[in-house]
Amino acid sequence: MEFEEVLAELDIGASELHSWIEQNWVLPVREQETFVFDDADVARVRLIAELRSDMGVNDDAIPVVLRLLDQIYSLRRALSDLNDAIAVLPEDVQEQLRDSLADRSDDTDSHHGQS
Repeated sequence: MEFEEVLAELDIGASELHSWIEQNWVLPVREQETFVFDDADVARVRLIAELRSDMGVNDDAIPVVLRLLDQIYSLRRALSDLNDAIAVLPEDVQEQLRDSLADRSDDTDSHHGQS
């Protein structure tokens, strides 16, 4: 999606979007005289617009929120990759992992007064 299409679809101003690009809040690809946004870029622009308008998050907090969300998405990808790697292990190894994780969970719960 090109710059002008993003503006029209998300109903934001060109100066705002240019500012977000300059601040590296969103990283579209520059092609000739315009920027091209992939689906992830458009979703990020939508998120920034919602944070600012709907949730009242100020510009100083936006980079912090974006960084935290990036970390969450990165962790989710890593967990998905780990689950995929575990799924191809022999069943007995998977069972050992489940038992080990259950034991750790029980230890953590008992240390926090939970059962």
